[in-house]
Amino acid sequence: MNLFIKTSLLTILSTIFFTISAQAQSLSLYLENDVIDGKDRHYTNGTSIVYVSDSYEDDFINKIPTPFSQTTNANFGIGFSQLTFTPSDIKQNNKIVGDLPYAGILNFDFFIYKWSETFFHEYMLTLGMVGASTKVEQIQETFHNITGNTKPQGWDNQLKDDFLYNFSYSFGHKSYKKTFDYGKLDINNSFRIDLGNYNRAASLSSMIRYGSGYTDNFNTAGRLIGSNENKQLNIHKRNSKDINWSISYGLTYTYTDFFYVNDHDKSYNLEKIRETITQIVSLDTYFDEYIISFNFKSNKSLFDNNVKSNWAGISLIYLF
Repeated sequence: MNLFIKTSLLTILSTIFFTISAQAQSLSLYLENDVIDGKDRHYTNGTSIVYVSDSYEDDFINKIPTPFSQTTNANFGIGFSQLTFTPSDIKQNNKIVGDLPYAGILNFDFFIYKWSETFFHEYMLTLGMVGASTKVEQIQETFHNITGNTKPQGWDNQLKDDFLYNFSYSFGHKSYKKTFDYGKLDINNSFRIDLGNYNRAASLSSMIRYGSGYTDNFNTAGRLIGSNENKQLNIHKRNSKDINWSISYGLTYTYTDFFYVNDHDKSYNLEKIRETITQIVSLDTYFDEYIISFNFKSNKSLFDNNVKSNWAGISLIYLF
């Protein structure tokens, strides 16, 4: 069954990539890790690769409903991500009840944007796997061998192989934009809802950005973990030969009804995640056909002072 699932995923990915590759506008590589906390704990590492096509008009996409607004542009996109989760104590080889289990996740995202200059709608289908077949254990152990960090001892207790699926809808809106003699400023708000056996959650976020010469993309806070494909939307052309920049601050409220890693295996006796607040600080630089971003995220439960996580990320976007 696992072989069938993996083969099906690769077939779908290859088909969609072939379809959009001729019009691909941007490619991004995103890496994030909790090394900033000095230890591996819960969500500890993520790697994502995302393609977003050029904007075009298409009769089929135009039939997809977009509530409250009329759109003028459309984009396809695909993404691949690898995510790693561990308990707080990675030196124990026994199962730790009351803490997050070891889990490796591989996801493929297939998404469509419909948008105008000030707002977007995004529809996303996520297909993935959790368990030993993802080979995340070997990836983490290899990384720790290279860096000299503590070797995780408890991967024998990782969550079993399972198929993951999710559907999400996002709406983003550029609510404010102002150009000054000494720079420019914008505010991007977004709403996202996730449904499926992987993640059921809803979030609201707002991101304020100030800088000089930055591209007029949708600078939303994005997902809690993983890449932010919204930043690859509405990039019309290559950037200036000068180095431009922006700095952003964002705040996200998330209500989680179910998250697979935390809630699937009841034997770990874990509390529900429920309500969290996430802060993000991002520094972006723009030069020619590249956008390089550094960000810091801090996530905290509203009702449990002991549940707090920090991680940092770096992304490189290449414009075709």
